[in-house]
Amino acid sequence: NIWIALDYCDYYGLTHHPAYLEKAVALYQYIYSGWSDELGGGIFWCEQQKEGKHTCSNAPSAVLGVKLYRLTKDSKYLEKAKETYAWTKKNLCDPNDHLYWDNINLKGNIAKEKYAYNSGQMIQAGVLLYEETGDEQYLRDAQQTAAGTDTFFRTKADKKDPTFKVHKDMAWFNVILFRGLKALYKIDKNPAYVNAMVENVLHAWENYRDENGLLGRDWSGHKEEPYKWLLDNACLIEFFAEMN
Repeated sequence: NIWIALDYCDYYGLTHHPAYLEKAVALYQYIYSGWSDELGGGIFWCEQQKEGKHTCSNAPSAVLGVKLYRLTKDSKYLEKAKETYAWTKKNLCDPNDHLYWDNINLKGNIAKEKYAYNSGQMIQAGVLLYEETGDEQYLRDAQQTAAGTDTFFRTKADKKDPTFKVHKDMAWFNVILFRGLKALYKIDKNPAYVNAMVENVLHAWENYRDENGLLGRDWSGHKEEPYKWLLDNACLIEFFAEMN
């Protein structure tokens, strides 16, 4: 629901068709029906199983809040985005590398897996909040997390050239990370992180597509993937469009 709401915001920004903004607002209201006071706030990941609160249900919600604020100028969206960002940083940020853990359950136990899209959405949220508030802490957060993602995720040796380091997470997670990295690049003009990911995807595109022209989720070429996900190929449309 969050990913769809974000797309509706972007689509409304392009078309100015009121129905798309209405859909984004309706989805926002549904998403925040998952906010509760347990653990001091945060949005549950699953409506049917309210057992934990995930970075992937909170970080993109902060992004959504800023996008809706920009489209409506209603400050309630910005304030909730700030609150959601603060909750996620407090509860799910690894202070050692500034990457984001996956989730925290209602007993306070943290699942410490790290996925590229979680940190990527907090980078994007931080950049957007910096742009709207001028608070440089948001920008510092984004820069620290971006550095952490490069160190943690761009570590897999390429099959054909082991000296070439590839982002190790699945393809569509990488593309969500790229949203954050590109947003940051527009502010601080440091091209290192976006260039690295562009090099990764172009190398994979040129070397590892199958006989049908499809890529797997592993951009390093090591993993045999007889079946391909639409998700891991459709995301490349966004990636190549955003490279401009």
